[in-house]
Amino acid sequence: MTGLPPVTAPVLAEALEALPARLRRKVDDAVARAAGWPVTGTDGGATVRVDEATTVTLVTADGVVRRAADARCSCLLAPNCLHRMAVLALAPVDDAAPVDDAAAMNDAARVDDAAAGRPVDPACATEPPAGVTGDAVAEGAGSPPAPTGRQRTAADGLWQVSVAVLGAGIVGCGVVLRTALLRAVHEARANGLHRAAAAGTRVAAGLRAAREGEPQHRLADLTDDLRELLAVSRRLRGETPAGDLGALLGTARRAYDPQAGLRLYGLCTVPMVADSGYAGVVTYLADRDGRLWTVADLAPGDAGRAAGAGDATVAVGESGLSHRQLTRAGLVVSGGTASESGQLGAGRAVRAARAAGVGWAEEPLAGLWAQPLPDQVRRAFGAVTLPLPERPAGADLLFLTVRVLGGHDHTVLVDTADGAVLTLTVADEHAALPHRANLRLLGQAVGARLRLVGRLDPTRRATVQALAVGPVDDGPGITLPVSWAGHADLGYDRLHTSQLRTADVAAVPPPDRLAAPDPAVPRPRLGDPALESLRRQVERVVSGGRAIQALADPTERKLRLARLDLGAHLLAAMGSAARARPRDAFGRLTDDDGQAFAASWLALAVYEEAASRASAEASWLP
Repeated sequence: MTGLPPVTAPVLAEALEALPARLRRKVDDAVARAAGWPVTGTDGGATVRVDEATTVTLVTADGVVRRAADARCSCLLAPNCLHRMAVLALAPVDDAAPVDDAAAMNDAARVDDAAAGRPVDPACATEPPAGVTGDAVAEGAGSPPAPTGRQRTAADGLWQVSVAVLGAGIVGCGVVLRTALLRAVHEARANGLHRAAAAGTRVAAGLRAAREGEPQHRLADLTDDLRELLAVSRRLRGETPAGDLGALLGTARRAYDPQAGLRLYGLCTVPMVADSGYAGVVTYLADRDGRLWTVADLAPGDAGRAAGAGDATVAVGESGLSHRQLTRAGLVVSGGTASESGQLGAGRAVRAARAAGVGWAEEPLAGLWAQPLPDQVRRAFGAVTLPLPERPAGADLLFLTVRVLGGHDHTVLVDTADGAVLTLTVADEHAALPHRANLRLLGQAVGARLRLVGRLDPTRRATVQALAVGPVDDGPGITLPVSWAGHADLGYDRLHTSQLRTADVAAVPPPDRLAAPDPAVPRPRLGDPALESLRRQVERVVSGGRAIQALADPTERKLRLARLDLGAHLLAAMGSAARARPRDAFGRLTDDDGQAFAASWLALAVYEEAASRASAEASWLP
């Protein structure tokens, strides 16, 4: 069902609470049926036709359904009917509270991380309020030494519902649990728990994508988001060290400080699609000293919005440049503002004029590729450990000169001048973006030498998400149109087989057939089998819930043989917690709130994440 206006989380929760208990058990089935009901948009909302005699009407204020009374059904059971609840459950959830867009730029991350945060989650306020600059904009500035009582209560609510989500798994998380999570997220954000609220939003979106079978669902991303949500909410509800409180609370808006005149050079443009429902584009630029800056355009939307956002006008000054034009040009900015991490602001006083850009082989951009690979890897791994709002712009990017060894489907094997063998993967799997097609074609250009801008994948050994490429010299490589100014943004520019330039035409296989593996080509280093097994154990709980872990075969012996003794101990503890069934004095089963199991799963997930990151970093360095 498309065309429904967004609804707020309190409206969704109020409609669910109004249902009798016997109807709550039928909500998921009703939502599945409602997906086929026709929607008609109106000036003040939308009308959904259930059948000949029943319609559901949504009335909006500023484009959003803000009151439960504004969702009306014409059936006899209204307002406490399944029709109304099913329509509201299918509508997108509005989240108007401003939240830092760095989460979107992981996933990036995951955005950027994943890190946008596993790169982009909720929308970012790119313009400070008129007349307000500096730390006055940052809600995290001057934070109290300890969480307030209301904050602890909100964190406890998030923890409780997160425990229930983990215990049920994807298979058991229907509309009821997702609505409870969204309501807890709303309370957390209202009380200033911005980091936990952002994680909760991503978990809710991931659960919905998993239940509806959406192609962008990734179990690994949902697992990481749930680990973040449980870890942050657990620390906030307990004794929090004063020095850690600011990072745990997060900020609703970045602090934008005045900047001296900036001369910026376009580097690359990357489409962003966040699990939280935001999408758009991020353009990376460099100044004369080689420091990276970003300009973002993120708003509610899907991959279709990200695909079109590259042609949107850059919201810095009145240069009139689109993001795709800026990546091959330059800017002279005066009166500008920027966050500490390098996100440019778009205040009314900002003046920006178009200037000449430079190629990747020219200074100051050439200096990015001159950095030694070990230094780049250490910097990127150090960046992914920081909270997203504190991560410097482009800190998780790698600038590599590589030679293509071969490819399979949308994975390309390359090596560097010092002999390091790396795996290139797509930065985004959405079909609306050309990442997959471009990487598949690059895999055919065996022997091509390329300059590459990629995002570090901290979860896999020697793996880079390819963002942009350019030819190195006149040898084997790719030939690009003059208008592309020497590089191709793999999320927007579509490569063609005619652009491949090889020393031997016969070395390039036809488009519909990939080159056979060459025995002489070194194979990429695979992940540690023991850690991969441990990761599967962590993800299996997220997928099937506590019940599946209670029936799982023990694998502690394999971990101990691999010298992962702590991992084996934590896995055994999680299995024991999953099987624990407390009884009263008469031997009768009593209720178990699942907190012991959630705490044991969280300990194992944190251990696995740290061990996998250390293993991945070691795979890059001698």
